[in-house]
Amino acid sequence: MTSPQPRSKISLKSVNDELPEYTVRVSDRAKCVRLSISVEDGLEVVIPVNYDHKKIPEIVQKKRAWIVRNQLKLAQREAFLQSQAPHELPDRLNLRSLGEEWHIEYQQIATKSRAITIQESKAQLQLTVKGDINDVEACKFFLKQWLIQKADRHFSECLHNISHRAKLPYRAMTVRSQKTLWGSCSRDRNISLNYKLLFLEAAVVEYVLLHELCHTVHMNHSDKFWNLVSKFEPNYKILDKSLNQAWKLVPAWLDLQAL
Repeated sequence: MTSPQPRSKISLKSVNDELPEYTVRVSDRAKCVRLSISVEDGLEVVIPVNYDHKKIPEIVQKKRAWIVRNQLKLAQREAFLQSQAPHELPDRLNLRSLGEEWHIEYQQIATKSRAITIQESKAQLQLTVKGDINDVEACKFFLKQWLIQKADRHFSECLHNISHRAKLPYRAMTVRSQKTLWGSCSRDRNISLNYKLLFLEAAVVEYVLLHELCHTVHMNHSDKFWNLVSKFEPNYKILDKSLNQAWKLVPAWLDLQAL
């Protein structure tokens, strides 16, 4: 595993009142200019090293419609998440991609640290969380680790099967906790998948995996890329559209988890 490449970040307040405020992040990995919007970072413009900063305002202006549209989506998403009691501990985990709904039981046990143990009963699909259950963030953290391990096992097998069937080889797979992506594929054919895919329907998850495998051939969203996707999944447009609302299936406590 290679170490993370250094990044620099520059905060800019728009000098043009007509443009939204944004920050600029210079990344060694960036090959082109990219915009992203998140609760934590707001509007962020990611640029390659040595890119001319004077060109950024023009790019932001051209993307104004996209920015406004996605800022609205983000506001709606945050309002929805806050309405779902995100700061409470969950009593179940509906893992739709696996066809499993796990029930959670909490047991208070005196400990000298924040360590939380999780015991699982596969026959009953039950998790028992033991430790200082008043430490809500610690409980959430260890539940998240359990989900990541679960996703790693399941997606590893699933991705291998789809890769073999479609004859689209990849180099390696990792499971991560991306903020805005369901998955990604590097130029070295390394695929990264979001563990929150566990909460989506199996057909949608398979589409995401196929989508990333097709990026091992075309590192873009050109017509050639979509033609390749349609070769294996004729209904890809319907599945791709469903991803726009798929975040509603992810428990709010995970999206707002602080650890």
